[in-house]
Amino acid sequence: MKQQYFMRNTSLFSLVIVSLSVFGAPNLVRADNLDQIAQVNSGIMVIGECLTKVVQDRGSVTIASSTLAPSSKEASEKTIRAHEAIKKAVRELALPDFISETEGYSVQQECSYPEGRRKCQGYRAHLATRFETSDIARLGDMIGVASQLGSEEVSNVNTFASPEKLQSAREACLETAIKNAAAKAQKLASGAGRKMGKLVSVREGVSDGSVTPLPRMRNFEAAAMADAVSSAPSIEAKPIDMRVEITAQYALE
Repeated sequence: MKQQYFMRNTSLFSLVIVSLSVFGAPNLVRADNLDQIAQVNSGIMVIGECLTKVVQDRGSVTIASSTLAPSSKEASEKTIRAHEAIKKAVRELALPDFISETEGYSVQQECSYPEGRRKCQGYRAHLATRFETSDIARLGDMIGVASQLGSEEVSNVNTFASPEKLQSAREACLETAIKNAAAKAQKLASGAGRKMGKLVSVREGVSDGSVTPLPRMRNFEAAAMADAVSSAPSIEAKPIDMRVEITAQYALE
């Protein structure tokens, strides 16, 4: 009985060996790969950083015209006529990389309530245009022109870096971030008494949100100008800070 049991188990073991030989063992690890796996598992993961300043290369200002008249038609016609004159004068400044777009247009009845009674003064039309240029220093020229032509609403004076400028700065910063990561890994490996091996993986940014977002536009509050100014205000913009990060993993030897 024992002999039959031994022979049956021996046959089963042989069958398993034959099956592994024929079909393979996909879950088994080859011995010559163990060193590579050990190096990866015992590697160093670091974050490389690059801090740089990006010069703002764009500026914009919103200029509006507003007219109160007895009828909506008259208010609209007067406002459009006045605003077209401002737009023409701004275009004649021949600013570089000039862009203009309508920011908003409205016509509504304007009323007040003295002593609880509704009293309407007429209809007010409002038309605004956003002007943009790469010559930040000349934003003041647009404000001066608008003031001289009777605009009482100048707002949203912004300076910012264009998407092209941000992309160029970011790409230039990536190489510095990688070098920073390598230097950190070298120090960590040396401190642990090991030697830094090859770069295993690298990716831009990290999942905790440290990838630098687009900088917010700087906003200058421009007061309403009822009277024409004798000279255009000076507009200045300081460089903005940009931070680029990469995550790199190095093997240890």
